[in-house]
Amino acid sequence: MGSHLSCVLLNIMTENKILNIFLRWFGLVLIFFGATAYAAEFVVLGDMPYGSEVEVDEAYQNLILQINRQNADFVVHLGDIKSGSTLCSDEVYARQKTLLSIFVAPLIYTPGDNEWTDCHRKNNGGYDPLERLQKLRQIFFDSTYFEGNSVLGLQSQGKADADFSDFVENQMWIASKTLFLSIHVVGSNNNMDAGTREGEREFILRESANSRWIKQAFDQLKGDRISDLVVVFHGDPFIDWMMPEPSLMYAGFSQTIGSVLFGLAQKTDKNVLIINGDTHKYRWDQPFHFNGSLLSNVSRLVVPGARDMRAVKISIQRAQYNYYSIEMIE
Repeated sequence: MGSHLSCVLLNIMTENKILNIFLRWFGLVLIFFGATAYAAEFVVLGDMPYGSEVEVDEAYQNLILQINRQNADFVVHLGDIKSGSTLCSDEVYARQKTLLSIFVAPLIYTPGDNEWTDCHRKNNGGYDPLERLQKLRQIFFDSTYFEGNSVLGLQSQGKADADFSDFVENQMWIASKTLFLSIHVVGSNNNMDAGTREGEREFILRESANSRWIKQAFDQLKGDRISDLVVVFHGDPFIDWMMPEPSLMYAGFSQTIGSVLFGLAQKTDKNVLIINGDTHKYRWDQPFHFNGSLLSNVSRLVVPGARDMRAVKISIQRAQYNYYSIEMIE
């Protein structure tokens, strides 16, 4: 199986290199002849692949090929690179990393809960979640990850802030005057209910790291250098099928999202786009309030996932009545 996958990947990656050269040349031709040019174009997906290799590998690789044809500036995977009922083994991590290598554009990855917080489950292998978190960081955020994304000028909190040197997965980059921010926020109540003293310490430390990283991003919104902000993370903090307007679902999200992110978003006149996965149901709206006031500058995108194996292409065009353009990829 491993040799077959290697052959398939070699053919795909060769095709991708040729395709990428053509698409970039074609894009320049379109711009020259006056076609619509967007400030930034990127693709987001998450919560996949779910299922066995036999069930989902072909469909997942076909989706990756469709994404590669988009000529996106970069791709973001929001986490949950495996389902919550499959093993958290090193071999599973390595295989998913190999699949992520098929993407042509720079690939940004932020972890989901299935990769570590839920790994204590018997059907996941009964692992220590904190040990799995450290292994996840070692495997996915090694030197090759940052070398591959050097074209984006990617910054890592783990490298920039000595107080939070473990948090290599918190990232920041700029594309066409849009600031992009990834923060480590996951499902399963953001691991607040770990049930162990070590787990509680992990949650508190990660909350502090995320909060500082968000504040640093909003500091950059001051002045004219940055036009808008996009924040990406895995967990869906909102419960909006029971109430007139979205409310935070669990206490594990109240500090990072409810207080820090929303509080700072209310103080800026620049657009903020929040993108998350976790609940597998596509949503695109502007539903948020803070302290009783509508956050009219904050939009929300929830990407599909699990059996709904689609990705979302976002084009930032900064038009007055159409700031973002959304397209489904399947």
